[in-house]
Amino acid sequence: MKFNIEPINIFDFDGTLTTETWPKFWVWVKKFGYSGEKRNDNLESALAEYRATHSGDVLETFFGFFNDLLVDNNTTLSYQELMEGEKYIIYNPGVSDFIEKSFAKNYIVSGGLKEFLQRLKIANNFDGIYGTPIRHNQDGLISGIGEVMTDDKKILAIKDILTRNDRKENDCRNVYYIGDGYSDAIAMRFVHNNGGKAIFVHQPNQDDGLYHHNNKIYEALNANGMIDFCCIADYRNGSTLSNVLQRQKGDKKE
Repeated sequence: MKFNIEPINIFDFDGTLTTETWPKFWVWVKKFGYSGEKRNDNLESALAEYRATHSGDVLETFFGFFNDLLVDNNTTLSYQELMEGEKYIIYNPGVSDFIEKSFAKNYIVSGGLKEFLQRLKIANNFDGIYGTPIRHNQDGLISGIGEVMTDDKKILAIKDILTRNDRKENDCRNVYYIGDGYSDAIAMRFVHNNGGKAIFVHQPNQDDGLYHHNNKIYEALNANGMIDFCCIADYRNGSTLSNVLQRQKGDKKE
């Protein structure tokens, strides 16, 4: 199928390409006695205590907690330690095959750690990856976390993608933004309002800890007409989501 304007897909990562919203780049917190492989009460309690004494929104204090673990303890990480989290990632069905064979340009815009995402085995099949940067010491070791990729900064990343594709920074024609709701609302609204499509994906079950929170975001966006498609996060050939991303006819909801 041919288009006058080259198709662009912009994906969130955790919960969109993967089965969980909990990011796996925190596995290294085992150095401090926590279990970072998944969301758990011990880690959530530590986060709550941190937020009680530190200012900032939910995302800023989330990253601030992990940053301060390194900074306050004068500790560094190697990339080998950081990338240990990759083995805990479970991608949604068909992700790798879809991205590898996709005719569109594909990007990741995530609040997650950029250098972690850029080093994943799947990363080579993307045209660009945007995220929260890592800080390094003079020896090249990871010493902290940089300026957080907030919801508003995702808009700047999308504009950069458009500019790099020789478009005006608000020309979202034939641009699809795919997210699971968590921290995607502003980006979805921007793409939808500027001629693109907002695609809300979800798991076939409700096991993820943020399912109900994400569903509220979906309901609010959908009530305002911001969601163009809602699909199960199944990227296998022939699925509703795969058909939508291939610019074939698809149902709005699944």
